[in-house]
Amino acid sequence: MKKFPRIIDMGDFRLVKLEPTAQNAERLLSVINANREFLGEFLEWVDDYTTTDKTLANIEKSCGDDKCAYFIMVDGEIAGKIGFVDTDDNMGEISYWLAHGFNGRGIMTRALNKLTEMGFANMGLQRIQLTLDKQNIRSAAVALRCGYECEGILRKYFILRGQPRDMKMFSKVAE
Repeated sequence: MKKFPRIIDMGDFRLVKLEPTAQNAERLLSVINANREFLGEFLEWVDDYTTTDKTLANIEKSCGDDKCAYFIMVDGEIAGKIGFVDTDDNMGEISYWLAHGFNGRGIMTRALNKLTEMGFANMGLQRIQLTLDKQNIRSAAVALRCGYECEGILRKYFILRGQPRDMKMFSKVAE
């Protein structure tokens, strides 16, 4: 079993495995509520996070030492989340989100670079992929800055609030 650090100091922000407490669940729900429209443009899971019970379950799912999933903390505030949502012996898929007020600082670019490095070096993956809404220009820009290549469009790949959405598949392979 792989073990991942509880905290990774990135200088002006930290990647943290939050403790699954009611207080942290309330903090996370507050960030989601404040960014519901911004995040909800491309992320359907936002609709499900309306109670502290749901956010607490999300924190519990991410906090294990064997999970490569982290909350992004800036000055003690929850700013976003990044983590592997799917892995096998060869491939991993990373998902990420960042609250609106933290965009444009290079935070997600550095966080994605760090998790990509961990995926190849610590997890022995040969391929890491990202599946992003075709219209999500900011997330695509992060992927490209981190050296991911767009492999193509997955037509009508995801249903967002009843509407089929095209997705872009990005990948990076071990050197």
